[in-house]
Amino acid sequence: MSRRKSERPFYLTAWYTATKEERQATSANTYVRGDGMTVAFEDGTTLEDWTGQVFANNVGMGRPEIAKAMLAQSMRLGWVSPGEFAETRLALTEELRTILPRGITVPIYGVGGSDSIEAAVRAARKVTRRQKVLTFTQAYHGDTLVVENLSGYGLTPYGDPRPWAVHTHSPYILWQALDSWGDAYDACLRGIEKTMRRHGPRSFAAMIVEPVMCSYGAVPLSKDLARGINELCERHDIKLISDEVVTGFGRTGAWFGAQTVGLKPDALVLAKGITSGYAPLGAAVLEASWGKVLRNKGFPHGLTWAGHPIACAAARATIRLLKEERLVQRAAEMGAYVRERLEAVKQAHPDLVEDVRGRGLVLGVELQGKGRKRAGTHRAWPRVKAVRDGLLKDGIKVTPNSDGSTIILTPPFIVTEEQADRLTASMSRQLRRIR
Repeated sequence: MSRRKSERPFYLTAWYTATKEERQATSANTYVRGDGMTVAFEDGTTLEDWTGQVFANNVGMGRPEIAKAMLAQSMRLGWVSPGEFAETRLALTEELRTILPRGITVPIYGVGGSDSIEAAVRAARKVTRRQKVLTFTQAYHGDTLVVENLSGYGLTPYGDPRPWAVHTHSPYILWQALDSWGDAYDACLRGIEKTMRRHGPRSFAAMIVEPVMCSYGAVPLSKDLARGINELCERHDIKLISDEVVTGFGRTGAWFGAQTVGLKPDALVLAKGITSGYAPLGAAVLEASWGKVLRNKGFPHGLTWAGHPIACAAARATIRLLKEERLVQRAAEMGAYVRERLEAVKQAHPDLVEDVRGRGLVLGVELQGKGRKRAGTHRAWPRVKAVRDGLLKDGIKVTPNSDGSTIILTPPFIVTEEQADRLTASMSRQLRRIR
């Protein structure tokens, strides 16, 4: 666990003490309004936001249904200790149980993704009485001093190595080496088995996986790999935790990403889309018998703002919108449409576009590195940056993945075919320009 990483934060920090003149000098703009997937800035410009604001905006900005629910809750009961029963928390739990995979019913509410990942890990370690946790390299599970050990970036220079955090090669890094997704998935499963044998499978409390690894370029698990992970975790009584912080609440075209790849987890970790970004909320939702053990033994875990009533009201309103407007189905349909348009871009530019992948409305377009076929940070990034900057000039905001080789697309589910056509037409123009 001597892994270290450079000072490259996942979320760039805005220095709020900067003056307006300083912000203008560095081309920094200030958000003032959002409507649907359009954001407006202090200088009057607008952009179509295909990032979903760090993958959270599922139902669109400016939804009065969510705002009204939050206001009504603030007037009724604005806050109550997380250790108390609260009507809105109980109601949210019942709402979640209508959409959660069978058997996963016991929520531990938090504030966001990172603390909910830690809650799931703590719970798994208490239930199993084991210590180690297995995750992929090139994964992202949060950014606290402890949780960054579970992410596959390596640690910050000021990080705190935890020897119980164990990593095995992700499908993405193996695809880069093998140039075949089938071979990469097979090698990934063999690598998991080898890592478990090396450490002793009965030393692992949990394995954490993302059904689609978003920050490294929308890399989904294959169904065969998911099946193999299910079997290994069941055989060795390892708790399987699906990190659904990005993939939950319809993003992959199903309520949860695990359902699209065949993963059968013992727990889900939720955040981002649970409120569509309208309020901070997270949850680790556990399998029923696992939760029963914790209730019997006690589980002193929680933060002051965990399960905030106003956030719970926002989550309930979000789930209602997803159901009433059939937005999960729409994510699947629009995801297929956008994917088809992106495949056409790839066919038109086979010497520039390396891969198109993803599930639903979490999609990635990887560009080829200049001078060699396989993309990489130092080779593909200039092209990715040029396309990103060109799209921005056309009024379209996208974000690159963590190694700089891939453009990630995670728009809200209300995205239209016209907007998708505009995106792909602009992307084709940028690719012709950099040829």
